[in-house]
Amino acid sequence: MECRMNHKDDLNEIWKSWDDAKKTHFQDKYGDVTQLLFVKPDDALLKAMVHFWDPTYRCFMFNKVDMVWTIEEYSTLLHYDFRDPLKVYWKQNIDFRDPLANLMGLLVDVVKARLKYKNGPCISWFDIRDAMGKACGDRHLTLFAFSVYRLIVFPKALGYVSVELADFLFQIEKWVNPALAVLAKTIILLNFIIRKGDERFLGCAQLLFIWMKSHFGCLYKLFRQVFVPSTRPIEEFLESEWPPNQSIKEWVQSLSTLTYQEIEWRA
Repeated sequence: MECRMNHKDDLNEIWKSWDDAKKTHFQDKYGDVTQLLFVKPDDALLKAMVHFWDPTYRCFMFNKVDMVWTIEEYSTLLHYDFRDPLKVYWKQNIDFRDPLANLMGLLVDVVKARLKYKNGPCISWFDIRDAMGKACGDRHLTLFAFSVYRLIVFPKALGYVSVELADFLFQIEKWVNPALAVLAKTIILLNFIIRKGDERFLGCAQLLFIWMKSHFGCLYKLFRQVFVPSTRPIEEFLESEWPPNQSIKEWVQSLSTLTYQEIEWRA
């Protein structure tokens, strides 16, 4: 399974350049999505997990242990647990080029001229980065969130950001919980990999990796026993020490003999 890490270093540098007040303001609006920039997924574990995905039941079937993520788990991981889980994103059938132009501080005709069509209208990450350099205040934060969600959470074409994501971001700002959209996308992609044999995973590999790895015992326990609302579990995950990575073959063997006693249930 190939996982894409779209301009992660560029986004890391931008985040590190902010002061604490700016980072806090961003997290208050958009949760802990930026912490995913510092997560390095274990490719071998993710590839091994695919072997146990059942597209009919839409869950992982490890030996006698059936596992699937929940809205509450992903909401807590992204630090969106303070939002209504039933207030979910729905895609609107409108043209988002005008609001995107307004967000970037450009004329609509300029944005239209820069669009590329890669399974839908997209704009280059470099155009977004240039717009960020000229923006300030909340518009700068919104452009950064726009980039993180499309390049990391919903990667599509390398180096490009889907125009349609503008609506997703605007709904997040209206306190829509994005967790269900992330879950649904992950299920669709895993089903596609199983049925078509396509190894490209164009979803949020970081979240899937944290969710799975966190069910195993921590060597150095900063990570809590359960996903506690109003905490920052991704930060705790990064600060904790976990068992070393294994090869695909070793992970497949471990998962094929997994028992309930070996799982640390977090939710």
